[in-house]
Amino acid sequence: MMTPLLIDALTISEGRFKKPCPVLVLKMMLLNEETSSFSEEIKNQALLLLAIYRKLLLAVDMDLFKVKTLKNSVKRRHWGKVDKAQDKMVVADQLRLKHLDLEEMILFLNTQHFLKKLPISFVQKLVDWAPPVVSGTFLIENVLAGYIAQKLLPLERIKVKELGKSVQPYFHLADFFVFLPRLEELYQKHQQQIVRVAPTAEVALALTDLKKARVYRIRSSS
Repeated sequence: MMTPLLIDALTISEGRFKKPCPVLVLKMMLLNEETSSFSEEIKNQALLLLAIYRKLLLAVDMDLFKVKTLKNSVKRRHWGKVDKAQDKMVVADQLRLKHLDLEEMILFLNTQHFLKKLPISFVQKLVDWAPPVVSGTFLIENVLAGYIAQKLLPLERIKVKELGKSVQPYFHLADFFVFLPRLEELYQKHQQQIVRVAPTAEVALALTDLKKARVYRIRSSS
């Protein structure tokens, strides 16, 4: 079930930004809200976020397919209320998610394989499009963007938004599996546009399920 707090955890709460941002557009897309007032650039960036999140969750799901208890872990979370946030710089490696013992026994081979396909320059843009919101060092919102930054930009200082008071929940990646049907629906609808707006053909290949010839054909015709 896509609860409001879980949607915020994947994206961001209202009022975090004073100007339009890609992750807010992604949130509106998930909720089937109108996005026509946003620029094409921001909507295209939202589509790239959509594609990244879909492929990441599919990879994590493959790595955790035997850990059935994680599928419904969101139901057991203690949800805390959100609070105002202020900008802060942190080293990406300090960001933390909820860890479960079962997960620590598993080597995330599919997840690592996907992440290695993402150029560092592209990941840096991703963090700008969806800056993580933290409570202490725990990821509270834009969790997937924070996780990707933690893995691929571990030594870099990145901008996050820190909550004014400590809150829980602490999120596990498996909490976001409930979004896969909706992300898949949106991906299928916008697949060709994702290919067109990806910064390179290699990124387009990483973010989609298409063959190389098909990707190059779509990009050459745009």
